[in-house]
Amino acid sequence: MTRVFALADANNFYASCERVFQPELRGKPTVVLSNNDGCVIARSPEAKAMGIAMGAPFFKLKERADFRCVQVRSANFTLYGDMSRRFMDIIAANTPDMEIYSIDECFIDYTRAGAAAADRARDLRAMILQWTGLSVSFGLGATKTLAKIANRQAKASPDGVFALLDADTRADVLRETDVRDVWGIGKKWANRLQCHDIHNAHDLARVDRQWARNVMGVVGLRTVDELNGLSAVSLEQVTPDKQTLCVSRSFGTTVRDRAELASRLHHFASRAAEKLRQGGLVASAVNVFIKGNTFRPDLPQHANNVTMELSFPTSDTGDIVRATLQGLGRLYRPGIPYKKAGVLMLEVCNAKLAPRSLFAAPDPRRDRLMQTMDSLNAKHGPGTLCYGKIPQPRTWYMTQRHRSPRFTTHWRELPVART
Repeated sequence: MTRVFALADANNFYASCERVFQPELRGKPTVVLSNNDGCVIARSPEAKAMGIAMGAPFFKLKERADFRCVQVRSANFTLYGDMSRRFMDIIAANTPDMEIYSIDECFIDYTRAGAAAADRARDLRAMILQWTGLSVSFGLGATKTLAKIANRQAKASPDGVFALLDADTRADVLRETDVRDVWGIGKKWANRLQCHDIHNAHDLARVDRQWARNVMGVVGLRTVDELNGLSAVSLEQVTPDKQTLCVSRSFGTTVRDRAELASRLHHFASRAAEKLRQGGLVASAVNVFIKGNTFRPDLPQHANNVTMELSFPTSDTGDIVRATLQGLGRLYRPGIPYKKAGVLMLEVCNAKLAPRSLFAAPDPRRDRLMQTMDSLNAKHGPGTLCYGKIPQPRTWYMTQRHRSPRFTTHWRELPVART
């Protein structure tokens, strides 16, 4: 039986989520900004047509003469996460075999649908649009790599669905696909392949398998097989555990005071520990990093990081906070206006599979303490209980001057229907 995969991808996801509840944005160039309104992380088709680049700094965009017509929104990740959950729940209820690939993409195994796969995709696309207001493109292929390529074609298709299932269509589309646009290739490998006269996906599909194995390794060989319709990358129906976990922020204003920087890193470390426990995970090390304002070369600059080993794999807030503050002590330089800091949990694994220490037995009382902290903070709000300090309201928040309401998750911000 021929395998059939589909890639469902919500178009211009962040901008589309904004437009669902703000119809006045439809048809207008719209951009979504990163944390602290730093740079562009999403663009509507109209904004793309204006030549606004992904990652463009916001302060430079404001200098453009035509920027007055652009609608600006700060990142609203609470809204985007909830809309993603709704979108994925609809797919999960209608397709038994799926893999969530990112916040706005998922793979679907339509092998059982056979020739009806494209019709099934159209029906599901219409349901998602009706129930959420999100426009989703479906690309179908015999492999996940081909489904990715088909999805690029689907975005330009009138009905949002494109099937790359017959050999002739596949060959034509692969000739039109730049090799750098093949899933897993990227710019670096594309430049190397072009030196071997491989410029598009069709050229790559025709290379000798042994040559691909010798030059590109096992991963490259899988890509070649996938381009030829041989499924080499299976559907991951069980999401693998994270191997790293990061909590960081860019600050609205620079921070020079060590105590203030320590307070923020204390918060990041506590949040990272909570996330570990929520996922049933532990970490063996924490990487602490701080950096100045790279957009202000006139200011003193400093950026550095340090990795602190933990005594044994843990998700205990006390252990992680202690290591984080020790790391800050090694990094901090007086007089530097710091703009960003964070913690990166390393060697993350499932708590049940973590190696046990011969010299440090886990203390069940600490586990109960962490569970109590999590349950009280979940019930009464984040920060109700803090580790190692008196709970205080945060006086620093991200700059989000253009954030829209959290339309689906906060009672006071629900959209109001007016007659």
